[in-house]
Amino acid sequence: MNHESRNVGIDIVKAISISLVLMWHLRPITADTMRADGYTGICWIAAIEFFYYYISLLAVPSFICVSLYLFMKKSFLSGNYWKRRLLRLVQVFLFWTGIQFIFYLLAGGALPLPLNTIPHGGPTLPNGSSSVFYFLYVLIQCTLLASLFLKATDTVRQIVSVAVIILSCLHFACSCIYGISIDTMALENYCIYIPVAYSLAKNPNYLIRWRTIFICGYFLAIFYEKYVADGIVSAYGRLSILMGVLSLMTCCLPVKFPISRPTAYLAKFTLGIFAVHMYGAFIMGRMAEWMKSHQYIQFQLITAEKMFVFALTILFTFAAVYLLSKTKLRIYLS
Repeated sequence: MNHESRNVGIDIVKAISISLVLMWHLRPITADTMRADGYTGICWIAAIEFFYYYISLLAVPSFICVSLYLFMKKSFLSGNYWKRRLLRLVQVFLFWTGIQFIFYLLAGGALPLPLNTIPHGGPTLPNGSSSVFYFLYVLIQCTLLASLFLKATDTVRQIVSVAVIILSCLHFACSCIYGISIDTMALENYCIYIPVAYSLAKNPNYLIRWRTIFICGYFLAIFYEKYVADGIVSAYGRLSILMGVLSLMTCCLPVKFPISRPTAYLAKFTLGIFAVHMYGAFIMGRMAEWMKSHQYIQFQLITAEKMFVFALTILFTFAAVYLLSKTKLRIYLS
């Protein structure tokens, strides 16, 4: 791996984020499978819930921020880069949405095809798994807005940045107080990462020196959401998520030391892992059910079954990505 040709800090953020995506979607251990006997059991349940709702949900906004950061960096070098980037994103979105429709039919989905789900990245699978490709649709919209943001004058950019940051923070804070849920596909979750990405790309040291404040803000926001407001009502439209993304970005960007091969692999094939893992979960889940029904395998605990499916899904995902990376389809993996 040529570390000089890649941004090591960004690769670390990508590797962490895709790992969190796998944990959130596959959930090998959940609070409902743990016994709340005694203080230790209660602590384990609290730790699991904290991990899933305050750490793993940092993944998608982090991906948005990373993508916008890289878009900004390349746009500074080429004023027409936005055209290539948007075309590339639309190409990838249409490819994986098409795959979602095909898999939906193969999995027993009903006709006629629910074409109204295209903005969501395709239909929900028969097992209830929603398409993950809404992320690409959101990213296309954010990239288009970011390209308009870059074309504005410095004064307009400053005004827009201040307005978006203040309004987004107020919206996140008030939505928690009044129990107003923000849909995961709503742009209001992600618009704030446009000025954030711009600042990180233009003058990273300005935000990096505030990373201790962001980390403190992250824990204060968690306290606010758990004990002051109405709890978690949105996946991504939360102050804790914003502070968490800022903490992750500002802690990782300054990193210069060489990263391990597994980390580099995760970073390189983030898109492929993101796209394939839910299909793996569907197939491995069906296989586990078939094996149980034919008594080829029995699970004494629900946790054991979840861990079994998790392990098989990870193996399937990485094997599929590796094989696809050897074909012409590799352009849709990274």
